[in-house]
Amino acid sequence: MACNLEIKNVTSENVDDLINLCIPPGMEDNPLFIKGAEMKKKWALHNIEKYRCIAKLAYVGSKPAGLIQYVSIPEEKVVEITCIFVPEEKNLRKGIGRALFKALLEDMRKPKPFFDNDAPSAFITWAFQVPRRYPQHEFFRKMGFKRVEKDNPFFLYYPLKPGYVYRPKEEKFISLEEDEGKALIFMDYSCPFSVYFMEKIKELIREVAPDIPIRVINMLEEPEEVKKRGKVTFCVVNKKPIKTFFGNKKAFQNEVKEALGGSNS
Repeated sequence: MACNLEIKNVTSENVDDLINLCIPPGMEDNPLFIKGAEMKKKWALHNIEKYRCIAKLAYVGSKPAGLIQYVSIPEEKVVEITCIFVPEEKNLRKGIGRALFKALLEDMRKPKPFFDNDAPSAFITWAFQVPRRYPQHEFFRKMGFKRVEKDNPFFLYYPLKPGYVYRPKEEKFISLEEDEGKALIFMDYSCPFSVYFMEKIKELIREVAPDIPIRVINMLEEPEEVKKRGKVTFCVVNKKPIKTFFGNKKAFQNEVKEALGGSNS
């Protein structure tokens, strides 16, 4: 365990610590990360007002060293852990991630007003891999998480009530005629990388479809635009949800071309 470790809730007073912890060294003056930080702060303050807290920070001395970020989902009575991250090598393998999770676990065993004055039933998470870091899904497995789906090691849940088994809410994507011949990018801006990712997605789409209109939908400010399309992925092209992660350039672009009927325009 790291010496002088303290876990604090993220509030409006230390929200900048949460945001800055995720910005890579050397990218502080990059316009895309400046905009991404601005959008994340707006997202964070909105959700802090609504849910009181959306993340916990680990401080070693006075310096932020790690985070766990989460979103409450009242309609499913679960809390989704969206990120757990310790950026600096010197702070790895010191129990910071475990301490962050344990603090969240203790907090979420208490009743919350947005869960009808009850505690949530479970944590859920989509674990993802950060280069040169311990695999997230293995970390969560060690913390006691279980697979939601037998064949998917990354979609996990942790029951907070005895005997609880998480079943994902059944929801389908709704194809709308107004989206024909267009590309939609859905952004929640909960990460400082969001604007950088958005521009990368635009770039990859335009390489195979230079003339296609691209619309960015802010999921915080335009919830009705999300709701009317049902279960959306991060990108929709020509009324079809794109499921391939944009980091896999070739496969992503192939799926975009298939959505456009195999054409490049």
